[in-house]
Amino acid sequence: MLSKDIRKKFLEFFRSKKHDVVPSDSLVPRFDQTLLFTSAGMNQFKEQFLGHNVTFKRATSCQKCLRTGDLEKVGETPSHHTFFEMLGNFSFGDYFKKEAIEWAWEFMTKALSISEDRLWVSVYRDDEESYKIWRESVKIPAKKIVKLGAKDNFWPSNAPEEGPNGPCGPCSEIFYDWGKDTGCGKKNCDPSCSCGRFVEVWNLVFTQFERKGDGKLEPLPNKNIDTGMGLERISSVMQSVKTNFETDLFAPVIQALRTYSPRIRTRDLNAIADHIRAVTFAIADGVAPSNEERGYVIRKLIRKAYMRGNAGEPFLYNMVPKITDSMKDVYPELNTKREEVSLVVKEEEEKFAHALSIAMPILEENLDGVRNNLLEGDKIFKLVDTYGIPLEIIESKAGAKKIKLDTDAFTRLMEERREISRKKSKIEEDIFTLNLFAKAKACDVSKAMPLKTRIELMVKEKHAVSEAIKGEKIELMTNPQSALFYTESGGQVGDTGSISSDSGIAEIRNSIKVDGKIIHIAEVVKGKLAQGDMVLMNINGHRKEDISKNHTATHLLHSALRKVLGEHVHQAGSMVAGDRLRFDFTHMKKLSERELEKVESIVNDYINKGIEVKKEEKTLEEARKGGAMALFGEKYGERVTVVSAGDFSNEVCGGTHVSNTKDIGLFKITRESSVASGIRRIEALTSENAVEWVKKNEEEKRKNAEISRIKEEEKEAARRKLKEAEENIDLLIKKSERIKDTKIIAEIIDNADIAVLRALSDKIRSREKNVFVALASRRDGKAFIVVSVTEDLLQAGIDASSCVREMSRIIDGSGGGRADFAQAGGKNPTGLEDALKLAKALAVNKIGRKE
Repeated sequence: MLSKDIRKKFLEFFRSKKHDVVPSDSLVPRFDQTLLFTSAGMNQFKEQFLGHNVTFKRATSCQKCLRTGDLEKVGETPSHHTFFEMLGNFSFGDYFKKEAIEWAWEFMTKALSISEDRLWVSVYRDDEESYKIWRESVKIPAKKIVKLGAKDNFWPSNAPEEGPNGPCGPCSEIFYDWGKDTGCGKKNCDPSCSCGRFVEVWNLVFTQFERKGDGKLEPLPNKNIDTGMGLERISSVMQSVKTNFETDLFAPVIQALRTYSPRIRTRDLNAIADHIRAVTFAIADGVAPSNEERGYVIRKLIRKAYMRGNAGEPFLYNMVPKITDSMKDVYPELNTKREEVSLVVKEEEEKFAHALSIAMPILEENLDGVRNNLLEGDKIFKLVDTYGIPLEIIESKAGAKKIKLDTDAFTRLMEERREISRKKSKIEEDIFTLNLFAKAKACDVSKAMPLKTRIELMVKEKHAVSEAIKGEKIELMTNPQSALFYTESGGQVGDTGSISSDSGIAEIRNSIKVDGKIIHIAEVVKGKLAQGDMVLMNINGHRKEDISKNHTATHLLHSALRKVLGEHVHQAGSMVAGDRLRFDFTHMKKLSERELEKVESIVNDYINKGIEVKKEEKTLEEARKGGAMALFGEKYGERVTVVSAGDFSNEVCGGTHVSNTKDIGLFKITRESSVASGIRRIEALTSENAVEWVKKNEEEKRKNAEISRIKEEEKEAARRKLKEAEENIDLLIKKSERIKDTKIIAEIIDNADIAVLRALSDKIRSREKNVFVALASRRDGKAFIVVSVTEDLLQAGIDASSCVREMSRIIDGSGGGRADFAQAGGKNPTGLEDALKLAKALAVNKIGRKE
């Protein structure tokens, strides 16, 4: 059975059990910053598991997931992956163990027609309820039900003894038996054995307890079901292959890789295929390779895959179309971004190839510099983690030089890195802890402004407080709440304002939404505020208007970019504030000045046309059919707001906007830059801020032009002065004093800058042999000196640098240089005559001793 059929059967099966089929969320969690990547099917249902925003009681999905905790095992084992698809069914306070177990068995044995003889199950050792359902309801023989401890059959693992506190529960797993010919061959082999005979295909988690601080497990009022079955694993079972890499999910890439390089080892083929799948899906979801967070992971995957390929040139980008073609029916967005993803991967490969040309010499340098014949663990870690050199290459190079590696220290550092990655890829300890605002009762909502209201709840440093004084930062919720305050979302900042009572004033610095409630982040700036105070709330109306102008401008900018650069342009992020806007978009090249001017001109053209900006509420399907652009991966409700400006801009958006484009006034691009591979950024201003920027920019241009004019005039004056001086070189040489066969030139050339003196000195030395030159100038109340000597005088011990240092004291300055040329500057031009006399005396003294 093909993977696409398994996926379809699973979703349809649970649809028949009255589950809502929910599309996969993006690999980038939109509303959960505790996660680096979406790592499980339940991630997108966090709010429902908390008991909030429950619009459906049952859900099923096939979720794209990415994990990096076991990165080093990928390719080495049959079933470890970075990217995978997780099939799951979920219940939010609805059905529980009996239905979850019976439906899982029904799907495996009826929908997939897997023989019951091949299936085993495990339960938590103290979970008699699950054991009884498997034994009495499903009728599985007792010998095929394995009881395991909390490490293997509790979620989170070992939670009863080790925590964390919060919701938890036992789990039951379904295993497929490859048969006695696989694995250890022992008669008593069962799913508790790690020999490979039994493969876990489905995990059923029964969230029924809340672990308290004392380790006590208390029953939850609402019990949840969270199950997960890896599509790759169940596909290997259904296609009778022992590794996931032999399934149809990997076949197109593996085949292409074998054609490209027949000599690649199987484990390397598998790892490369896994990594490029992860990279393709992640980049399509907006993650660009970089040196931070998610981008760092994707960059690392590309580099590891590139090194395993040992191709010496970019090749991974050629695998992207194989993946997009095979997955386009399920994930159509992949196909639309195929070229974009390929270009990003290719650019990253080229960058890494260049980096390797630098890294390999660094490896050799590290090996050549070892002490006690041992390369330290921290150096190995840096070579692997920073420069991307695989450990095998380091081992090979070190072995050739008979150098040992401190692998213990390296392993420890790698484990620390993995632990950080694991923590970023899993739910934090208190992810399900009901926060103070979520627990608070719902409040009334008002559109009055100013709003008379009451402080319902006040929080400081995660603790509810009864009052706050001047200087303290707080989060607060009022009743009634102001519906006019926009809460931070979709790149638009939250509204600001003020809250005042008879006893104090607080400035609202931001507004956010928690469980549907409007929360204001504020600082008390006068007196004090207390819970229960009646207060007057005001919004910063002028700032709100500016934000609306900037937000509508980003929509016009988006459309203009697509018009100028092409349909491949998609929004990759934005920031809409009151004083500026920032727009990130997909594009491989830096925009030319002409392209930027054209984009800016198009936006201003649509502003000046005075087009009405419409906001219409539609179903998501109606919006898409109407051509409205929507952010891929963004979670939308059934009904959405579509913001349009004529036939030029049409987007799904919940932000604030002007009513007519002319309200924006002026749009001005201030900067274009690169954010990451394949992601460009434009920063811009609108309205008065744009006008002010243009004025300042024009004034800056005027000043720079004036400075340039003055500098040019000074250069021209210097050129004239040099020409004049050069015309008098013969006179200077003629006036020179002769000591033996040496000429001594010591003259003042007024109004010449140091550059003219240097050029004149060089001219004299190029024409004359055996010459000592000391030239000086008075200019703008300052004194300048240069001294130069020809090669033969150096032999006589005449040092221009020593001479200049002596002379600089007389002009209250300092100087220095080489033995054949030196210069000085000072603030006492009246001392130049004496300085030149000193120079002549020093030269005469040295020349007189010359034999």
